[in-house]
Amino acid sequence: PGLYAITLTGAERSFTYWRGDAAARQLASDPVALSENLVNQALVYFSGITLAILDEAARAVLLAAVAKARSAGSLVAFDPNYRPRLWRNREDAQAAIVEALAATDIALPTFPDEQMLFGDATPQATAKRLRQLVSEVVVKNGEQPALIAQGETLREVPAIHVAAPADTTGAGDSFNGGYLAARLAGHDPQEAARRAHRVAAAVVQVRGALAPFETLRAAFEG
Repeated sequence: PGLYAITLTGAERSFTYWRGDAAARQLASDPVALSENLVNQALVYFSGITLAILDEAARAVLLAAVAKARSAGSLVAFDPNYRPRLWRNREDAQAAIVEALAATDIALPTFPDEQMLFGDATPQATAKRLRQLVSEVVVKNGEQPALIAQGETLREVPAIHVAAPADTTGAGDSFNGGYLAARLAGHDPQEAARRAHRVAAAVVQVRGALAPFETLRAAFEG
């Protein structure tokens, strides 16, 4: 299925991967099966890493299946999650990510990634660019506030400061999970971001993104 190792420098992580033949690379090898598995799903979530590990033809199959699910009523969430070493070049990444955003309801970018890929000067610039493509945008920025863009409105939701994080692995993914769970439960974007920050803060206090479920549920529920 693939393997990775985490190396910590303080609480900051880096990864070593062995996933050249990971099963995930066959995600779109059966278009019919992929499409059937997305039928009647409340939420379809994928990321720029999903796009990066697929070849161009498979990427087109994936995006077609996502668009079909969206047209049938599924909510689509996408985290651009740019990782340069997974892409042949920056231009390919830009094109694929913009294409994915066209089929997205909720975008969950991280500002340093967007700055690296698109040259955005500020989180506000990222939010303003993406809200031309997506109706709901949440720009993550580490311990800085998350920035929510809906229509012409920009709102900041402060992050939670963790004095001594153990491991930042999974911080962005846990924010995404908390945010999407809250939105599916009917909370507005601001409350969803507050809950997401609490979940991410709980995750970075343990090694390897392995916070117990009860800890995460308590953080989510506040």
